[in-house]
Parts: sequence; structure tokens; C-alpha cells
Amino acid sequence: MMTDSPASFSETAALIKKNFTQLETWPKRGFFLGSKKTYFLETVVFISIPTCIWGCFGNVIAFWILCAKTKTTRFTIYSFNLVIADLIVVIYYLMVFILFMTTIYVDLYFSRVMENLYLISYNASIYFLTVMGTERFLMVFKPVYYYPHRPKHISGIVCTILWVLSCVVSLAVYMSCLPRFLVSHDQNDPLCEGAVIFKIIVNLLIFFPILVFCTLPLFIRMQRKAKLRHSEKLDVTITAITILYLLLVFPIRIVEVIAYWDSRLDAPVPFLLTLLFDSIKSSVTPYVYICVGCWHRWRTAVPIHEFHARALECKVKESEHQATKKKSNFRVSWDPEVS
Repeated sequence: MMTDSPASFSETAALIKKNFTQLETWPKRGFFLGSKKTYFLETVVFISIPTCIWGCFGNVIAFWILCAKTKTTRFTIYSFNLVIADLIVVIYYLMVFILFMTTIYVDLYFSRVMENLYLISYNASIYFLTVMGTERFLMVFKPVYYYPHRPKHISGIVCTILWVLSCVVSLAVYMSCLPRFLVSHDQNDPLCEGAVIFKIIVNLLIFFPILVFCTLPLFIRMQRKAKLRHSEKLDVTITAITILYLLLVFPIRIVEVIAYWDSRLDAPVPFLLTLLFDSIKSSVTPYVYICVGCWHRWRTAVPIHEFHARALECKVKESEHQATKKKSNFRVSWDPEVS
């Protein structure tokens, strides 16, 4: 059994506590029989904690590599911001799970800050991956438009805009809806419903469709290659991370959205699966770079940062350069490493 913890130290921990109680009183369904129902929560927590520890380690290593060992390019800038967002998400979940298992009390204001950082980082990670996929799609399939019209240092500006957008979306929802354990909170507040609809439009109706639309052609292009090593490493990296997001994030978020209006789906299991899948997604992402970078080169003795650089490798064929130059009247730098 989990140890009781203060309900006020964290919104997520309070919801875990609430679901722990619900599991104990839930009707018998399937394999959740009697006291075994609470084993599901314990299993989620015990799987998530080591996963988050490995996620912290992987994201810290990726952060160090991108800061000190990797040449700055447009895609390393996006990857750097993605790593920061995932690291904050993993740290938050690790903190919540550990505090849930202990009786340590954390200041309410600190918990509020961590909750907002988590929400901002979670949304931002989706936005950064979407921008990576979109820019790669334009680079591959729309080079005539992409190269002449892309400002040289637009990556940093776009990342700043996405952080601001994530702050607006996250704070709007948090201030309107998330303090559900407070007695004074009204979940049916029109302001809360408006904030949730705004979040759904931005995340599920704008960014997720763009992500799928831009990544699917890259995936099809990869399949036309005879072997994986003939594919661009960057395409493999973006596609692999996108598949992780679509498998671990998208389905459970759809259920979460439906459950907001249909109380029959507001059950402990979907909420706990959300915690588990979010922690896995943010923890596994930095290891994707290593796996893609060392694919078919695992026998080569090279530093780990070389694998990370290969995963974000972007090569542009000279024939494509010339064809695009002939169709453009602009003077363009064809170096794909320009940020």
C-alpha cells in the first residue's frame, strides 16, 4: 500500500490520491478484483519512478551534448528546446511519484510553480516536435519555396514564440480548471470550458494534424529506400519520436478530452495511464537520438555525442541545390547547417 501524503502539495499528487481511493471503491471489473485493484496504481508508480530516473539521466546527457559537443544548426536548436521541455516533465513526475510514496510536505507555492512548468513544458514539447517535422517537410518537398524565403536565424525566434504560446495555453487552463481539489472550484465554470476548448483547438486540432501531415510523407519516403542506412538520419529521428508521441500521447489525450464532458470515462485507469505514458514518452525521447545515430554503426568506437550528432544529420544533395537555384532568383546559402 502507498503511504498517505498531504493532499495540498501537488495537483497531480492530489489526483493520484483521489484515484487511489477510487480504485479501492471501484466496482469489480475484469482483472481489478478486490484489493488487487490498487495494485494497478502501485504498478504504475513503480514502473514510472525508474523510468523517470533513466529519463532524467538521458535528458541531462542530451542537454550537455547539445550545449558543449554539437554544432549549432536549425534542428539542434529545436532538439535543445525539446530536451529542456522533456527534462522538466520527467523531473516533475519523479517528484510527484516520490512525494506520493512518502509523507514529505512541499510548500504550496513551490508545487504551483512546478505544476505550471510541467504544463508549459508538456505542451511545448509537442510544439517543438511539430516545428521540426514541418521544417524538414518543407526542406525535402518544397525546397524551391523553403530555401529562398527562410530567414537565416528564424529557429531561435520560433522557439521563443512556441514557449510563449505554451505559456498562454497552459496558464489559461491551469488558472481556470486545474485546482480541482479546492472546495471553491467549480469545474463547470464557462471560463474553464472555454480554456479547455482553446487547448483542444491548439494541441489536437492544429499541432497534431500538422505533425502527422508533415511526418507521414517523410515516413513514406523512408520506406522507398532499400535499407535504413540509405535514409536520412534526421528523417528517421523525427519519424521515430513522432511515432512515440502518437502511440503514447494522442490516444490517451483523446480519451481525456472525451472524459471531460462524459463522466463515465472519468475513471482512475485512463488518468493513471496518462501519467505512465507521459513519463515513458519524455524519458525515452533522448535515447532515440543514440539509437538512430548508432544504427548500422554500433561497431565503430566513437564518443556518444557523435551518435547524437548523426541522429540530427541533414544532408542536401548537390543536384537538388542546382535545381532549386535555377528556379529561384534569390542568392541562397545552401548549407543545411545554417540555423
